[in-house]
Amino acid sequence: MEPWRPSPRNPMDRIDPKTFHFQFPNLRYASGRKLCYLCFQVERDYFYYNDSDWGVFRNKVHPWAPCHAEQCFLSWFRDQYPYRDEDYNVTWFLSWSPCPTCAEEVVEFLEEYRNLTLSIFTSRLYYFWHPSYQEGLCKLWDAGVQLDIMSCDEFEYCWDNFVYHKRKRFQRWNLLKDYDFLAAELQEILR
Repeated sequence: MEPWRPSPRNPMDRIDPKTFHFQFPNLRYASGRKLCYLCFQVERDYFYYNDSDWGVFRNKVHPWAPCHAEQCFLSWFRDQYPYRDEDYNVTWFLSWSPCPTCAEEVVEFLEEYRNLTLSIFTSRLYYFWHPSYQEGLCKLWDAGVQLDIMSCDEFEYCWDNFVYHKRKRFQRWNLLKDYDFLAAELQEILR
């Protein structure tokens, strides 16, 4: 594989509770949070059983070959699921919404996998005031991607399925601090 291309790797099973509470709150401005986490679930329905795969990707920050969490997932998915004619339901829970480059790559990916439906729940909007980032979100929406801001239900789902919570119950804490602002901003962008 070319050194500039992201190499597929296996996703993490879960993340630490402190990482979750630091990286995932709904914040308008989130200084110090330079990593992006992508929790995912892939479902395939067959006549005789339901197959599901899940995990967590984090962006890889290497000066010579950076790889965003979305790119890690796309690379992994192509290796795990080479059959483009099967039906897939994919759900992402992102700590940051996709950048314009990743949005374009996801749209191209969806053109390859025409039987795949993608739902993205994001905790925060990345550079939501910048026109190219807004255009990237609109391209995803136009390609049929369901986009929404993570609410309490999504946070609890992530806690139960993607966090090493050691049987501690989910607590909202300050995860929904700027939810109303972000939800309204996303609706305005997609209008």
